[in-house]
This record gives sequence, C-alpha cells and structure tokens, in this order.
Amino acid sequence: MKPRYIFLVTMVIFLSGYTIVTGQRTYSQHSILARGSWHKLAVTAPGIYKIDIPLLNSMGITGNLPSAALRLFGSGGAMLPESCGQPRYDDLPEAALHIEDGNDGIINGNDYILFYAPGTHRWLYNAVQGGFMHQHNLYSDTAWYFISTGDDGLRIQQDNNPAAGAVTVRDFDYRVFYERDSINFLQSGKQWWGQEFGKVSGNSRTYDFQLPAAPAGPVTVSIRAAARGAAGSNFRVSLNNTAATEIYLLPVGGSVFESIATAAAGSGQAAVNQAAVQAGVTFLPGDLNAKGWLDYLEITARCPLQLPASGALSFRRPVTVGQGESVRYVLHHATAETQVWDVTDPLRPVAVRGLLAGDSLAFSRSGDQLREFIAFGSSDMRKPLPVGAVPNQDLHGAAKGEMIIVTAPAFISQAQRIAAWHRARGMADVVVATTSEIYNEFASGSPDPAAIRDYVKMFYDRGVAPRYLLLFGAASYDYRQRIKNNTSLVPAWQSEASLDAIRSHMSDDFFGFLDDAEDISRTDITNLLDISIGRLPARNITEATLAADKIIRYHQPGGFGEWRNRVTLLADDEDDNLHFDDAEIMSSTLIKSNHLPNISKIYIDAYPQEATPQGSRSPEVNRALATTINKGTLVLNYNGHGSSSRLAEETVMDEKSIDSWQHENKLPLLITATCDFAPFDNPAVQSLGHQLLMQRSSGAIALMTTTRAVFANANRVMNSNYLQALFTPLPDGTMPPLGTAAMQAKNLTYLTSGDVINNRKFQLLGDPALTLAFPHYRVVTDSINGRAVTTGTDTLRALQHCTIKGHIADPLGNPVQDFNGVLTTTVFDKPATRRTRGNDPRSRAADYQLQQQVLFKGTQTVQDGQFIINFTVPADLQQGNGMAKVSYYAAGAQEDAGGYYDRLTTGDKAGAVPEDKKGPDIKLWLDSRAFVNGDITGPSPVLLVELADSSGISISGNNPAHNLVAILDSLEYFTLNDYFEASLNEYRKGEIRFPLTGLPAGEHRITVKAWDTHNNGATSTLSFKVAEPGTLAIEEVTNYPNPVSHSTRFTFLHNQQGQELQIALQIFTTDGRLVKTMHNTIISGNSRFDGIPWDGRSESGARLPAGIYIYRLIIGSSGKTRAMGGKMVLL
Repeated sequence: MKPRYIFLVTMVIFLSGYTIVTGQRTYSQHSILARGSWHKLAVTAPGIYKIDIPLLNSMGITGNLPSAALRLFGSGGAMLPESCGQPRYDDLPEAALHIEDGNDGIINGNDYILFYAPGTHRWLYNAVQGGFMHQHNLYSDTAWYFISTGDDGLRIQQDNNPAAGAVTVRDFDYRVFYERDSINFLQSGKQWWGQEFGKVSGNSRTYDFQLPAAPAGPVTVSIRAAARGAAGSNFRVSLNNTAATEIYLLPVGGSVFESIATAAAGSGQAAVNQAAVQAGVTFLPGDLNAKGWLDYLEITARCPLQLPASGALSFRRPVTVGQGESVRYVLHHATAETQVWDVTDPLRPVAVRGLLAGDSLAFSRSGDQLREFIAFGSSDMRKPLPVGAVPNQDLHGAAKGEMIIVTAPAFISQAQRIAAWHRARGMADVVVATTSEIYNEFASGSPDPAAIRDYVKMFYDRGVAPRYLLLFGAASYDYRQRIKNNTSLVPAWQSEASLDAIRSHMSDDFFGFLDDAEDISRTDITNLLDISIGRLPARNITEATLAADKIIRYHQPGGFGEWRNRVTLLADDEDDNLHFDDAEIMSSTLIKSNHLPNISKIYIDAYPQEATPQGSRSPEVNRALATTINKGTLVLNYNGHGSSSRLAEETVMDEKSIDSWQHENKLPLLITATCDFAPFDNPAVQSLGHQLLMQRSSGAIALMTTTRAVFANANRVMNSNYLQALFTPLPDGTMPPLGTAAMQAKNLTYLTSGDVINNRKFQLLGDPALTLAFPHYRVVTDSINGRAVTTGTDTLRALQHCTIKGHIADPLGNPVQDFNGVLTTTVFDKPATRRTRGNDPRSRAADYQLQQQVLFKGTQTVQDGQFIINFTVPADLQQGNGMAKVSYYAAGAQEDAGGYYDRLTTGDKAGAVPEDKKGPDIKLWLDSRAFVNGDITGPSPVLLVELADSSGISISGNNPAHNLVAILDSLEYFTLNDYFEASLNEYRKGEIRFPLTGLPAGEHRITVKAWDTHNNGATSTLSFKVAEPGTLAIEEVTNYPNPVSHSTRFTFLHNQQGQELQIALQIFTTDGRLVKTMHNTIISGNSRFDGIPWDGRSESGARLPAGIYIYRLIIGSSGKTRAMGGKMVLL
C-alpha cells in the first residue's frame, strides 16, 4: 500500500468537483434507513450498472411500480477521510437514476434502471504536481448501495446544450494500475505487499495491460517495491522490452531498530506503439539471499479519445481546466447508441447530448473544473449483485449517549447485558450499535474504521459529548479477511508505518480525536482525546460472554474484601536498575495521589535467583506473586521487559502460572509498562494479556497495557500519569472510571511528552466506564485513646493498650448512620528499609521502603456507622523515623468502605504495663476441627490454627525470632504472620488457615510456634499421615455409639478431601443374611467423615431384634473402591 494517499484526500475531493457537505457538522435527525423496505446491492468495479425487472422481483419489488418511486442510496465506496476536518457525507446520500420506463411512468416488462458507480479504488489528481495517483481501498473491493421505494427519487438530468467549445479535446490520459496485497511483514500497519522476488520465487515477472488504443506518445510507468538484503538491491522495469526505470533499495542491517525491509518508488517512460503493453519487472538482488516484493505498478498513457472494442471508457483531461467557458470533446468509434455521462459528481451524473458525425461524437461541457466522463453502450452495462434485505435502523435518531458501545453483531446480546448493567447503576444514556449498522449509515456499508469515529463524532458535534466508548470485539491487522481465522470484528486504526517495528502501531485513540482540527496522521499538531475508550477484544461469543460476566460480577458484594486497599508493584531487574527506579517512581506517584492504598512491592532483584536450562528463574518471586494475586490486589503494576507470552526474563508470569491463580472475586487491574503484552489485532497470537482478560474466573478485570514494542523512558511517563489520574479523587469525592483516567493520562502525556507514537501503543482493554473496586464509603478516625484526632501526630507505644473510635462517611464526608457491617483494621508499623540483592551484573543492590510490618490486625462490628477498636501494641517496634498507618476496610450488606489514618508514629515502651509471662494457647487441626492427632489426609491439606492470649498475638515480623511460624517435619519453615485473622471484636484470639501443598506420602509432624505481644512464646505439634498419591486410603472405620440402643453413625478416615465419594452401607446378620443396604454420595471437605446415621431398622422398616450384626462400608472415588467393616451390638 502507498503511504501517500492520506494527505491528498481533501485536495482531490475539491478538485474533482465532488459535492459534499463541509464545515462543522450538522446531522440528520433520523437515518433514511429508519423507515421503509430496503435491500442492499453490491458492485465490484466502476461503471454503469443496470437493474432490470427480474432483479427487482428477486428483491421483493414487484408489481407495476411507479418509476418515480424508485430510489437508490450510497456514497460510491471510496475510503472515508481520516482527518476529522475533511468533508464527508452524513447518512446515506441519494444517487441519481436513469429510468427507461417506456414513458408510461410505470416500471414493468422490459424496463430497466441505470446508475453510475465510481468503484472503491480511485485515481486522485494532484493539481500541484499535475498528475494522477491511484488510491487502493484498504478495506474493501466492493461498494454497496441501498434501494427502496417511496417518495420521488433523484434522477439523472440531461444537458441539452451541445454548444461548440473554445478548446477541442481529442485525447486523454489513460490510467491503469496493478496492485495485489498478500503479505504484511510485521503484522502491523496499513501497507501490504504483493509478489515475492528472489532466488526461490524467481527474479523476473511480466504484467500485461491493455490500453484502449495505441498511445500517442511515450508511456509512463510508476513502481513501488520493497526489499530485504544485507546489500542494496534494485528493481528494473521495462515496457515491451524497452527499459523504462530502475529503483534502488537500501540494505537492511538486521538491528532491532532498523526496518524489516526498505521501500522505494520511481517512475520512467518508454516508447510504446501498440495498445498491448507488457511491463517486465526484474529484481536485481544485492546478495544471494536478498528478497524483493512488488507493491504496485501504475501505467499512464496519452491515448486517442476513442471507444475500445469492448467495454465502457472513462476519461479525464486535466488540461481542460480553466480553458474558457466550454470545452469540446470529440469521441471516436461511437455509434448511435453511445451514451456519455458527466460523472464529475458521481452521485448526480449528467447525461450529455452530443452530435454524431460518422463515428465521431462531439459534445461540450464547461471548463470550470476537472471533469470526468464515461462513454458506454448497451452491451457495456454491468449488473449489481443483490445482497439481501436490510432491517430498519436509526443510529442518527439517538439524541445523546453518555456511553457508546460499538459491538460486533455476534456479540450484541452481551453488549446489551453490559449496557443494562450500566443503566441499572445510574447511567441513563447508554447506546449500543453494531459495526454493520454503523457502516450502513456512515460508510455506505463499507467496513471503514473511520465510520466508527464519525458515528462517535456525531454525538460530540451535537453538543452532548459522550464520555465513554466501549469497542466490543477483537481487531485484526488484516481488514480484508486475507489471513486464516481472522478476527477483524471491530477494527482498530493502523499506522501508515509498516516496515519499522518501532514506528508501526495500531491504536484506538483514533476514535477519540473528535475535533475538526485533529488528524491522527499528523504528529506536528497536538491531538487530544475527547472521549475515554476501552476495548473488550473478544474473539468469539464464549469470550464475549465471559467478559460481560466478569464486569457484571466485579462490584457484587461477593467480592468485598481488604484486597481493595492493596496495590502491588512488580519490577524487573538489570538494565542498571532502570525498572527498579521506575517502580519506585510509581510508588511515589501513588503516595502523592492517594494514601488509601497499601503498597506491596515485589522486586525481582530482592529475591534469590536460580540458573536453569531455560535461563534464570526466581521461584520465590513466582510464589510471592501467586500469593499476592490469590489474596487479592486492586492493581498490579509491572515495569520491565516482557512479551506477548511472559513477563521478565525470569518468567515471573506466563500461561502456566496464571492458570494456577484462584481469585475469582478479586480481579486486579493489570498495568504493564512493557513491550507487546496484549496485541489484540493478530489472530495468530493468543497473548498473555488476552488470556488474563478472558479467563473464566480469574485473571484481570482490565488491562492498561501495550500492543507493540515500547521504550522504558516513555513508558515511565505514561505509567506515572495513569496512576496519578486513576488514584486522584474527582471533585465529588468519587474515583474516576478506568477510561476517564486513561484519557486524562494520555492527554497529559500528549501535552508533555514528545513520544506521541509510544503513547498510542498504550491501550485500555476493559470497560472504560467501569470504576475500580475502590471502597464506596470512607472510614474516618475520630479518636485514639480518647483523644480526638487533629492535625498533630499521635504516638503508639510498645505494650500500650490502644482504643480507636471512628465512623463511616460518604465520599463528601457526611456520616452514614445506616451502615452496618464488619470492619477489618490493620495497623502498620513505620516503613522498613529493604535492600535488593544485585543478582546480575547490571543490577546493583539498592534500598527501598516497604510498609508491611503489621502491629495489629482484627475485625470489629460497625453498628449504625460507628465502631470501636481495641488492641495491644506489640513489644517489637520498628526503629528509626517514619509514620505508622492504620488501614481500614469495612464490608456491609451492599456497600463497603475504606480509609486510613497515617498521622501516627511509634515510640518507646508505655508506662504502666500489666505483667504477662504466659505464651499463647495453640490448637491445631487439618482441614476441619474434627481432625484428630494421627489422622490421614491428602497431599494438600489446610492447616487450621486457633490462637488465644490475654495480651493479643504478635504478628509484626519486626523481630524474625518472634515470627508466627509453622515447621513441617523439623525441616521446612512457613511464616504465618499474614495469615492470622483476629476474632470478631476480640483481639486476644484468632485463627489461621494455611494451605499445605504437595506433601509426600507417609507420616508427618507440623509444629506451630506463636508469640504474644509481650514476646512470650508457645508451641503445639500435630501428627498426621498422607496417603500414597493416586490411592484411595480408608482407615478407622467404626460406628458410635456401640452398643446401639436407638441409632448409630458410621464414620471413617479418608484421603479424598474435596472429592466425591460414593458410599454403600450393608448390614448383615451373623449368618450372612443381608438385612439393610443404604447408599449415599457426598463431597467431604474433611479427612474424617462424620458418619451415616442408621436407626436399627431393616429394609422393611421393622426394628431388628437385639443381637450382634456385621456391617460393611464400600467406598468409591474416581474409579477406585475400598471395603471395610466391623461388628456392632444392637440392644
């Protein structure tokens, strides 16, 4: 594809005499398609088209129809201009018809209708350069028209004044081009290339062209081609074996910063004396492995103005412009049936009356502009293809739309679900439109991306600016369905740059530049977004449904939790600490913007590294990330290297790792300042970003991510601007939606950063109107230890008993007195200094601050919007300067609240402190409190710990010797500080639920050591057995009570926790007679099954006589079966 057409469209439209409404737009109140019966017609080439009675009948237009009632609409099929200020049609324009109805006013019998179609590919005239160039339509070879009946239609007018002209024209510039698009080197950008030249595919080809007549002078040929080779290469072109031109293409060095190929264009002339022209193209490779690709050939020849042996003739003659009031044209080889139409305005042709003398037809037209004509006979008429009926639609009829959802037609039901969800949450004006509907009204049916922009601009120009645009469907770099499994559902804008991996990109920002002066193709002006944009790149209805499900579920109370107060920063190593430094900048940005988030930091260089055959790995980072995700984090922000399949060289995130995440109702926003993480326009790439967004019950709620290669320095600017916008409250105290923050961040970046292209590569994948799961209300601190909080600083002292009182408020600070729920309070010590390890040569050890040492964590009841917190400050406190922080999260029935208080410091030991010499009471179980020491379990049980102490439990981690730990088999240590949950309204006791995974078969012991706030320690140990993997282990089959008076229960131990068990109980007499059988299917969450009850009765329901009975339990799971039994006495 040529890079030239974009800048010339405005000039060409005016010079060609097209009549199109210009200026600040005014729009029809309703679409012409809103009423009546409509059918669509397709045309695939320029020319005169004929609609006859059989074709009308096939479309359901039957009977003696008044000829005046037939109407045709369509703009002709040219690409829409990308610049906002360039002229375009509003809705479907009407095309004039010529109707042959036998002069009876009725269409019947052999009557027919003619219309002119200019075709989708155009020849554009550049008045400055004085020549034509072809414009190859990027989006379609087909143009569509819409036919209906109703009011009187537009008709082709007749020019009945064949006056003589001051200038006589007997020749014209014939033009023809060859362009076949088959390859896109980078799977990016608008430019495609045709046949390959090289040692395998061949270095020479010929292309045949037929002129309407032998040319009157030399023929001009233009070529554009590309090549890739270590040395420079050439393309040589000849016409009928006469050399015409040669172009040189620079070598490609292979650097990542160089183009994948180089392109060049050139033109030349050769003498040709016949109508048949053969263009020979020869590739002259610079080295043995060099390859070349043809983009296009253009042939221009001055030919006599005469009709060819077959086919219509279109002609223009630029020299006629400005040549007096009229120009006389003489067309040879004409007959009495030859017609000439002036198609300068392709929608309103004028039938030109001429004078036929022999085979010469002379006619005159004004020379006030460059005119185009078509001459044809009855055998030159083409027939349009019927496409089908078009349902009524009226996108123009929507007066306003706060949110616009543009969806692939297949996803309309899911788009409507999202729209209904937003309406239910208070957004009244949500409009949903399919791409097909938009193309019909704004591009005459052509799948042109600019139609979507023009649709959004309609709302903007009407003065009620829309706020959100959601694009629902994947895009593709291939607009024309040339590649397998294409996903061009909702198109994205592609850059003209297509050979340079750094400059080539696609962007949805195109749809948000809505002012008339804006033009995405220009980087010398500042384009600013006027609407926030997001995309759900679903590729099929399954993904579309999953995306809608996740959005609708995201804010439901089932997702409440303190994870909504947490933000995690993940940073790559090496590059002289570039990514570490970037993450620290993000931390500072967050702290300046909003003190609510509790910042967690996972810096790769702060963890040990291992060398593996696959490269460096950091398993502890993978575990830390998985733990963080599963516990929940509102935002995960990554700075560093990445690709569409992983993050970091150490592979801290890939498809395998995300499949193990379990966080259905705690979905993060993932921000990735890295390369190419989520390209959604390449069907051959199932990116990691796409998988995260489309996972059924985990992954991410949205991504602010990149779609192409980007630069770290520019990423830092965009990343920081987005975090600042996302975490800065709006004037009404609420938080901005994802798209609003993206729009603000991008516009700030456009205004302050010179790297416009890097900015465009950032894309919000998600619902732009969705607000992150920030707590809705605020938690406010009123007093600490009876002293009202002020602008001063309060101090927490070691072993001090502390009481905090507070209330719930709305975003503007008004008390919410009807809020009832549970408050989780976390008191953090002042930040501690951590240090990275300098694992790699380009990673230097560096300090960073992390506030994660917890002095107290507990839950309290919120009643009528009020709460009271009690706890004891532990003896182990962080030394040095810094402020402590109280973090709050409250969950009610339908709303939640969050808050913080950070005007706190920690100090020395309190004055009078009650004496405490006794450590905590510790109780241990596995899976449930029914577990008994020595029981059997599976390889992944859950450790249950119950702790109690009169002074509270210490979990700060300030002194590693006083960590809350579990020790497995005296070898493996687990820190449990983060897993402790204090009991409701009782800080002196609480519990731990800690998953143990991958335990080997055999006997094990686990010991838990805990400390109270006075640093008194205690331990407790539990023994257990893990069955062989893949086996069904059953032990301790028994019944109780035994002897049985009224009823009994049969119990057993097993290793199938969480699995389905099929249980059959059989009761026998001592002589072997079966008297009772019972069946049950259960899913037991514990290793000890609590029992099947039996009332001592037989199958008939009669009470069995007293005596000794034999019982047998048959237990099955996953195709394995075990049977065990025993004896019992029935009284």
